Amino acid sequence: MAKIEQLMALQEGSAAWGRWRAENPQIRPDFRGADLSGRDIGGSDLQGANLMGAVLRRTKLRGVDLGRAKLIGADLRGAELVGAVLSEAKFAGADMMGANLREAKLVRAELKGADLRSLPMTGADLSEAILTGADLSGADLRGARMRGADLRMAKLAGADLSGADLSESKLIRSKLGKAILGGAHLVRADLSGADLQGADLSGADLSGADISRANMRFANLSDAILEGVKRTEIGF
Repeated sequence: MAKIEQLMALQEGSAAWGRWRAENPQIRPDFRGADLSGRDIGGSDLQGANLMGAVLRRTKLRGVDLGRAKLIGADLRGAELVGAVLSEAKFAGADMMGANLREAKLVRAELKGADLRSLPMTGADLSEAILTGADLSGADLRGARMRGADLRMAKLAGADLSGADLSESKLIRSKLGKAILGGAHLVRADLSGADLQGADLSGADLSGADISRANMRFANLSDAILEGVKRTEIGF
């Protein structure tokens, strides 16, 4: 359960919470199961906080620092996380439907199997994030940084990844049907066994990428850079 003293300080506003953190630098914030729905706690330092099972529905978390936070089973429906720091945060079982993750920093965040369908994630930093089996269908990931991300078996059908950096990412057996990857960087990405049917790869850089056994039927590869691509048993 959430610690009452901490909850009261947070609800008083960012100044009060900042004082509490300064006075208690060794204590890990504990908001387990707390109902913070609809509150504005943007800009707060919640680094390392335990928010397991917390209700953050429609909570304003713009620019908040949630690095290494535990958001396991949290209700983040409709939460505003624009520019939030969520690096190395754990999201297992979290409900993120309708959340806004534009410009959020999710470096090495654990999002395995997460439902991120149709979420606004333009400019987000998902470098080295664990997104194995995650559903990003229809997500807006324009200009996202996803270098080295683990997207094995992820669903990205219809997602907009225009200009995204997916260099050295693992997209093995991922679903990218009709995804927009125009101008994307896929240098040394592993797309083996991926479904890219009808995907737009115009102007994409696939240098050194592995597209072995990938389904490339009806994919648009105009002006794409294919230098050093590994392409055995490709389906066209």
